[in-house]
Amino acid sequence: MMRIGIDGHVLGDHSGGNESYYRNILREMKIAPGDEVFLFIKPTAVWEDYMNKFHVVTFKQRKAVLRNFVELTWLCIKYKLDVLHTQYFIPFIRPCPVVVTIHDICFEHYSNIFTRKEQLRQKLLIPYAAKRAAHIFTVSEHAKNDIASTYRLDRRKISVTYDAVNDNFKELRPEPQKKDAISDNAPASDAGLKDMLMEKELRSKFGLGNKPFILTVGNLQPRKNLPRLIRAFNSWKKKGGDASLVIVGKKAWMFNDIMKAAAGKAADIILTDYVSEEDLIRLYNAATCFIYPSFYEGFGIPPLEAMACGTPVAVANATSLPEVVGDAGLYFDPFNEKEIEASIEKLMRDDSLRKELIEKGFRQTSKFDWARSSSIIYKTYHRFFGHPFRPEY
Repeated sequence: MMRIGIDGHVLGDHSGGNESYYRNILREMKIAPGDEVFLFIKPTAVWEDYMNKFHVVTFKQRKAVLRNFVELTWLCIKYKLDVLHTQYFIPFIRPCPVVVTIHDICFEHYSNIFTRKEQLRQKLLIPYAAKRAAHIFTVSEHAKNDIASTYRLDRRKISVTYDAVNDNFKELRPEPQKKDAISDNAPASDAGLKDMLMEKELRSKFGLGNKPFILTVGNLQPRKNLPRLIRAFNSWKKKGGDASLVIVGKKAWMFNDIMKAAAGKAADIILTDYVSEEDLIRLYNAATCFIYPSFYEGFGIPPLEAMACGTPVAVANATSLPEVVGDAGLYFDPFNEKEIEASIEKLMRDDSLRKELIEKGFRQTSKFDWARSSSIIYKTYHRFFGHPFRPEY
């Protein structure tokens, strides 16, 4: 028997990959008989999704510093935890072993893409967590190597728990009907009409017009490299390209340069803000291609989601992205706008290339699995308690 605590404060905060990681890990988690798992969440989170599997406890502290460094310590004591799992930060006082998920350490390499306050906070607290935690989870081999080398840690202290995509992210376009099965009154035409009407509704909802569109997804912040993508797109348009650029993501921090780059291009550049998972899947499906210019990622879920939805991708040849995309996408130097533009041109003009990448994309996404990552995490909990547990998946 084991008592496990999981800090789920990111649930419901629309934080992109960080929230997706926890939501899917928790969904796939298989709890051993006799174990009790306490999930700590904010009062605003939708706790009904977790109540059948976990003991859901809502945080009382609203300020992050009090929640991370005071309340979590108290919760360890109150619920007599054997292990606590946090994200990025760990309490200074730890009544039980603490394991931590660190998605990346971008701040160690790019100091000018965070606010001064955020840079200082990460610089002080994340290295502390990496060195003092009983174990670290991260989301790619690139991130593992980066954390180990930067903080001079034994690689055995770090486990890779890859991100993945859930089953909702899939190709929505109806399967082509066999020609000999279609009659004048066959339902195939109804399916095609329904599909057409659904896309028309989607285009109306987000003001997409009738043009084909290029999609990118990510919170608006400097490392997503959106100003360069916007300039590359505008250059492509001036040379005869005819499409819109759709940018999905909420405003995070230091996004003024993005807004300035998009200013005055309202007809061609659409910023949707945060969208629901249902609408995101529909946008992936309706897009002609997906471009991801981020120059630093611990993993990079959006390209994988796009591939799962049957949309060809081009990504930055940087950090973990080649590990994620493999041979299923085009690559460009994220700091070279001409290379970004060339990738747009290839994906928008070359039908055979798009078809080839779509097929490769389906194969690539199948290599990543939330259940496998969740299993690694749960086994690690038990390793520190001293009673190995080997769930079957």
